Amino acid sequence: MLLLDKTLLRLSKGLWGWIVAIVIVRFAQLIGVTLFAEVIGTFLGNLASPHPDTTKLAAAASAAAAASLLTLVTRLAQGELQYRTTASARVHLREVIFDKVLALDVGGIEKIGPVSAITSSADAVEQMQTYYSLYLPSLIFSVIAPVYLFFHLAPMSLSIAVLLLVVSVVLLPLNNLFRHQIEALRRRYWVSVEDMTAYFLDSVRGLTSIKLFDRDADRSQTLQSKARRLSADINEFMRINFSSHFVNEALMYLAITIALVIVCFDLAAARINVGSGLTILLLAYGYFASIRQLMDATHDALTAVSAATKVEDIFAVDTSRAYNPQAPTDPEAYDGIRLEHVSFSYPESKNRMALNNVSLRVPRGKTIALVGLSGCGKSTVAALLARFIDPTAGNLYIDGQNYLSLTPEELRYHVAMVPQTVSLFTGSIRENLQIAAPNANDEKLYEALDEAALGDWVRSLPDKLDTAVGDAGSRLSGGQRQKMGIARVLLSQAKYLIFDESTSSVDEASEQEIWHCIRKLSRTRTLVIISHRLSTIRWADCIYVLEHGCVTARGTHEELMQHEGLYQQLVAEQAKLEGAAA
Repeated sequence: MLLLDKTLLRLSKGLWGWIVAIVIVRFAQLIGVTLFAEVIGTFLGNLASPHPDTTKLAAAASAAAAASLLTLVTRLAQGELQYRTTASARVHLREVIFDKVLALDVGGIEKIGPVSAITSSADAVEQMQTYYSLYLPSLIFSVIAPVYLFFHLAPMSLSIAVLLLVVSVVLLPLNNLFRHQIEALRRRYWVSVEDMTAYFLDSVRGLTSIKLFDRDADRSQTLQSKARRLSADINEFMRINFSSHFVNEALMYLAITIALVIVCFDLAAARINVGSGLTILLLAYGYFASIRQLMDATHDALTAVSAATKVEDIFAVDTSRAYNPQAPTDPEAYDGIRLEHVSFSYPESKNRMALNNVSLRVPRGKTIALVGLSGCGKSTVAALLARFIDPTAGNLYIDGQNYLSLTPEELRYHVAMVPQTVSLFTGSIRENLQIAAPNANDEKLYEALDEAALGDWVRSLPDKLDTAVGDAGSRLSGGQRQKMGIARVLLSQAKYLIFDESTSSVDEASEQEIWHCIRKLSRTRTLVIISHRLSTIRWADCIYVLEHGCVTARGTHEELMQHEGLYQQLVAEQAKLEGAAA
């Protein structure tokens, strides 16, 4: 029952005002219930006496009405406060989790996976919010209420007051016997949730392929098995929760039964009157109301703790980045980007260097191309330039400044990238472009679209810039999406532009248009191009050839073709393939 989770408690910042307010209102409600029990007990005891005092009837009725009104008002206030706490928790949790997910950068997202990011910021929040509106207030109140009632019962029957207090104190630690089972189950439960969610998302994304190969029945059976596994985990949670309820209820009713026996003996021995006896029984029955409310909130707390486990995995990812404003400047004062003896290895493959002692230069106003076989380190260089990752060894400089003297955000004012697949967001063309320049007017937007060979098409649309692009840009072709990415990069006004296989997923006509756009940009911008089609980068000012994470050759196309090596081999093989295709 004591489900105090460090992640949930750490995320409770800013919510404690609401939690305390709920506890105060519930305590006021307890006062009303206690007052009502005492009034009714005294009233019934008075009626049961041989000589009832009828003059006290009006006072008893007024007191009972006042107690009932107090209870009603506090119940309404409790409901309102719980609603507001839930709403505040939902907003607060999503802000904190989403901020962390955004801070993960590309490398961090790959570590946890996009499904974990989605389930943590969506499903997990829905499960965690009740921890603050129901469980924590109930836990605090379950400690306060028995102590308060003890002092009300003690003057009438000390033995019963002690009995009920001892049982209430024993109930909380007793339920921790179930905690070890909960610890084992919560991770298994969340793994089942993610497994089913990921499989379902994959099925939706690949629905066309599934239908084409008539595999929907197999896919459905697998999904059902995953759903059954999740259902089994939920049922196991329910079983533990029921066991906890059974133990609690058995002890509570045993304590109430013993209290009833003690009251009967005290009445027979004339140690208490009928009014006191009835009041004791009424308070004894309501003594464990706070424990019951805590039990009811425990199931929600179980799912909240399970969800928090996955959120903790996200928080555990280190998002700190090296930053030293006093980092030494480039001794060469190079006007452009310079990599000096840079090495890098990914955490999951530390024994293999993705880059090994790489040195290269990107002069201002020039176009540099990176070529090589798949896995040679081209995209790793691009990720370093955009500072999605930091080098394991070596130094990077931009216009004489050390990369470590700039935050990633500051660096990206100077360096922008058009990736292999441009990400568009549900909304309009205008909204997607203004991600790079929130204050850009229509003139600036059309100027960027014209440079990306997309302006005439947008002007021909009925809604022009306000045209919806669909879910993740689904209403646009692959070429249009890539051109949108180029226009967005142009709006950023970055001096250095990286094109990482930006035409690999478009048709031939769109590819020609995009390369024409890139050639025009090379006259005014500094470009770093990664392309599998070597015929399109022959005009680059310098081509770097990478093999197994090392630079093995560099020069212009003509210079590289004069020497036998990987570049000459790749050009020859591609020429054969293009000739055969033609």
